[in-house]
Amino acid sequence: MPNETENLKERYRSKEMWNNYDKSGQIQQKVKLILDYIPEEVVSILDIGCGNGIITNELGGKFQVCGVDISEEALKQVKGETIVASADSIPVENNTWDMVFSSEMLEHLPDDVLDKTMDEIKRIARKYVFITVPNKEYLPSRWIRCPKCGNEFHIYGHLHSFGSEDIGKRLGSNFKLIRSGIHGPLSRDFNPLLLSIKHRVARRWKEPEGFIMCPSCKNTEYPNLKGNLLSKLMNFANRIASKPKPYWLFLLYEKKG
Repeated sequence: MPNETENLKERYRSKEMWNNYDKSGQIQQKVKLILDYIPEEVVSILDIGCGNGIITNELGGKFQVCGVDISEEALKQVKGETIVASADSIPVENNTWDMVFSSEMLEHLPDDVLDKTMDEIKRIARKYVFITVPNKEYLPSRWIRCPKCGNEFHIYGHLHSFGSEDIGKRLGSNFKLIRSGIHGPLSRDFNPLLLSIKHRVARRWKEPEGFIMCPSCKNTEYPNLKGNLLSKLMNFANRIASKPKPYWLFLLYEKKG
């Protein structure tokens, strides 16, 4: 079994990962929502897993912000202060940033890294923790199949699905949820039975988009296969069987005491 932590590092350190990142402009649209959630008293923000700084650079216009990411390549595009570090081991002292922020990062982390990352978030936050993750995503809906080795994996590298209760349990009783909401573009998960037929019988998976790296064989070439009659029927049936929902879950916590 491939080492998930090493796969994560290799994927996000790749220059190709950050070429034309967010070409849809969705993350840019997200910034306005994020700004509305940040409490007025916040002065300093540590942005963990900031990527190439689309959000970090915007926040830097109003707050003292430091972006943390494992990818030196991504951090080249961040305009302000940065730290090259894994999210589970950040070289800053306890209770040093008013708010710790993480956007669409936790779902990518292997179990052991996720546990330590949550410990780091709790350790560093002086007053607030603000987390956004995909909203109760059904992960197999976005599986793609590697044409070289046959491995099936999430097209965006997601390893976890979260609801608000999941994040709350990981933060523990010392943090109180003070605001939450679901926002963003509507997204439709796949009915499990229909998806199983699409995968196992129709032999069709998620269409390729953006930079993709197989965690097993490191292949980065994915042809866009046309749907067949059965896969098209499953897609049609799924539009009847499932309802679209906003893709982003926003959770703002306040530290007690």
